[in-house]
Amino acid sequence: MLRRILIATVLTFVVSFYLFPVSFTFIPQSINSKMLVAAFGVVMFIYDSICRGGMQLSRTTLFSAMLAIIFSLWCCYAVIHSSTYNYVYGTYIVSYMTWMAGAYGVYAALRLRYGEVHLPLLTRYLTVVCLAQCAIAILIDNYPVVMHFVDRFIEQGQDFYRRAHRLYGIGAALDPGGIRFSAVLVLLAHQVATNEKLRARRPYLIMAVVAFALITIFGAVISRTTLVGSALGLAYMFFALVRLRRGGFITIQMVRTFARFLIVVAVVIVVTILVYNKSQAFRNYFRFGFEAFFNWVETGVFHTTSTDTLTERMWIWPTDPWAWVVGQGTFGIFQNNTDIGYCNFILYCGIIGLTLFSIFFLYCHLSLNRKFNNFQICSLLLIALTFIIWIKVTTDIFLINALLFCIEGDDMEEEESVSEELSPMVS
Repeated sequence: MLRRILIATVLTFVVSFYLFPVSFTFIPQSINSKMLVAAFGVVMFIYDSICRGGMQLSRTTLFSAMLAIIFSLWCCYAVIHSSTYNYVYGTYIVSYMTWMAGAYGVYAALRLRYGEVHLPLLTRYLTVVCLAQCAIAILIDNYPVVMHFVDRFIEQGQDFYRRAHRLYGIGAALDPGGIRFSAVLVLLAHQVATNEKLRARRPYLIMAVVAFALITIFGAVISRTTLVGSALGLAYMFFALVRLRRGGFITIQMVRTFARFLIVVAVVIVVTILVYNKSQAFRNYFRFGFEAFFNWVETGVFHTTSTDTLTERMWIWPTDPWAWVVGQGTFGIFQNNTDIGYCNFILYCGIIGLTLFSIFFLYCHLSLNRKFNNFQICSLLLIALTFIIWIKVTTDIFLINALLFCIEGDDMEEEESVSEELSPMVS
């Protein structure tokens, strides 16, 4: 039993170091945890290739890599044309390859323990990691001994987080943390909506819904971007549970499942209200994480200070018509005075670059429909999440796609693979 717990803990750290990269104080800070997991992934990929007698790369991986190369080349042209030489996205193919290698490292680590790695298993580990990050963030904020212990070994820009009075876990903070929480919430909602084994077993369903609620509440305290994924996932679960079967029949199992879902949600709401009334610290957490809802109730206006800043000052566009097409090679808050993704992409690489990047993500999300059963709604929600978060910040969730590319698919329609002998691939 102790051995199983120890192995599960190690695997949780591996997944966390991939999902929420951090640097360590005892090694050069240019080497982060994602790179270490990626190095392990490269070693395991080479080992697996030797065992198979050849390398195997799916058509999805190859085509998505080609799209990433095209986008990188266009960004290089945009910055050279503008003489800015800011290659933040000109080297996106390097980021792509690092995420893919890291994803294979996560897959290989889980496979060593479980033999096969399917979507429910991966979602379970991602959920545990997010719950752990929320718990660690609360502990760091309330117990200085925990904060000093984490800060002694982990470097993640925590000085800025403390000055800004923002919670942080181990790599989970601000918008990047919220975006990862959101993606995991969508995957967790997909399991609740489509996994019959999970819905048929009451303890598993209860744990999944409670986990969803906890990540929503405390993830929003870390980053309010979490609420985007929470809203998408909650809508997915609700409509999946109330949807009639073919022919319009309602089964007893459907009624039981929906009743359990509503009871768990009601209990979570009641407990949240009680904690809110009893603890000043948690009252402050809730008021920050759900500021828009409190403002709506108290003032009648649904807004937050961050959304006001985005609306009033950060919608900045090129002034040169040609810059709309190819960009002007500038990127980020310090050069463009905006965090908004759409503005930064157009200012950096123009409408053409934004279109290429959008096509890349559309392909990555939609290609998963062939790999997993009943994944159409989930892939559409991942698409929605990608384009919604660009309203607030410039980032992506390809790290989730990379994980889904690596794990085993369902038997509905197995994705074809491109297999080559080891020596030609190396040469």
